[in-house]
Amino acid sequence: MKPALAKAIIKDIRERGYVEIDGNFYPPNHPAALRITEARLKRKPRTTHVKTGWIDDTRNIKNKQANKDMFMMLIEKELQVEVWPEFFFSTERLFRFDYCIPVLKDGTIIKLGIEQNGGIWSRGNSGHSSGTGIQRDMDKNALAVSLGWVMVSRSPDQMLTTETIELIKSVINQKV
Repeated sequence: MKPALAKAIIKDIRERGYVEIDGNFYPPNHPAALRITEARLKRKPRTTHVKTGWIDDTRNIKNKQANKDMFMMLIEKELQVEVWPEFFFSTERLFRFDYCIPVLKDGTIIKLGIEQNGGIWSRGNSGHSSGTGIQRDMDKNALAVSLGWVMVSRSPDQMLTTETIELIKSVINQKV
């Protein structure tokens, strides 16, 4: 049989509702086809991702549930605010903040992004110190500011300091 003819026959069979099981086609009312069809109907539908760049974004909710570190616990304990890790803040680009405080517990929107810039003392073209990395950080900061976010950038050794806590507290007080 010619390949084109075989393809046409298979296409016709599928269009008429035949179900393929292990290379064999069964009519729609055949017991084997009915079992497969029922199993497909019982499957949970794929979830659709909500991409808003805000706290209802499913990516941000997933990141918040999966991550909890010392910095987040310190800020939440000291300032009684909710910290979100790896927060997608835009739908235009896949940029995300290392941490952010989008809203206070009373619902006040403050839009504070917190970046931990590591590798700033590295030699060579790595991470934030390469031309590409610096340009990417500038693009990210410009987009964040254009969307109303305030940025705080710290090096890794500055993250768990009272200076950083006071800086974040100062920004929150200015926004409230």
